[in-house]
Amino acid sequence: MEFALSNNKANRSTMTALGWQIEYAVWTNANDSKEEVPVVVGFHGFARPLEDLITVHEAWPEAHTMISIHLPHHGASRPIADSGPIDQPISPSTLNQIIEAIIEREVPNGSQRTLLGYSIGGRIAMALTADAPGKWNQLVLLAPDGLKKSPFYTLTVHTRLGRWIWFFIDRNEKKVWKWTDILYKWGLISQHLHGFAYFHTESHEMRMMVWNGWRSHRACWPNHRSIAKALTKVPRVKFIFGEFDKIIPYRNSKRLRKMTQGLEHVSFQTIRSGHNMLKPETTKAIIRIIFDS
Repeated sequence: MEFALSNNKANRSTMTALGWQIEYAVWTNANDSKEEVPVVVGFHGFARPLEDLITVHEAWPEAHTMISIHLPHHGASRPIADSGPIDQPISPSTLNQIIEAIIEREVPNGSQRTLLGYSIGGRIAMALTADAPGKWNQLVLLAPDGLKKSPFYTLTVHTRLGRWIWFFIDRNEKKVWKWTDILYKWGLISQHLHGFAYFHTESHEMRMMVWNGWRSHRACWPNHRSIAKALTKVPRVKFIFGEFDKIIPYRNSKRLRKMTQGLEHVSFQTIRSGHNMLKPETTKAIIRIIFDS
């Protein structure tokens, strides 16, 4: 599904390999010399376009090349025809191999590698790191999903009952919206959950994107132990949360903070922000943390 406005799309490319077509964009402020160039690989948030990360690229103070990758079922990223079911999961190993192929194609002189993920992109980044921690020199996680699993997500993605519920919602969206309004009016669900329900069920296309998107990422959810173990092998790790984020609050990191408290190269910090951390003014605070400035 496409989330970028037509006049805001980057010059995109695709890589087809291992049963998947993955869409991405490349931005660089490095010159064309043969010298090695630092590479930043980035993942956006759910139901957002890869172009969101251009604010990070533009604020990055050092010469680099950024590769912004579309998550499965966003833009043109999806399983290729006849490779399996449309909602098949992409494994961290497969995605790591595709990323490697993209880097070799686009930045053959790439050197130091930073992996950056925002929201669900942060969960994907943690899964990639847990699979192959030696690939990355730095890990930057912005309000990362994956530190706490919602019971509704578990039910929906991993059970037959959850499948039935989601497709019932798809067939009866007006009834769902009516009861969502009633529950919100009675104070039984939060304003955030009320808005979340409307946004993710606004059309059949969106409902199917949510279903296929959630299902396709179900193999990219590492447990805390594997994350903590992987972080010992990445030289620099920055977790950054928004002080006012009600979607992925700082408290979600409590368990991982305890597990990594002896790792001086792993930091957990907050900035004055809600969940939308990729605004230009917020990005400046993120950059200061990344570069310890």
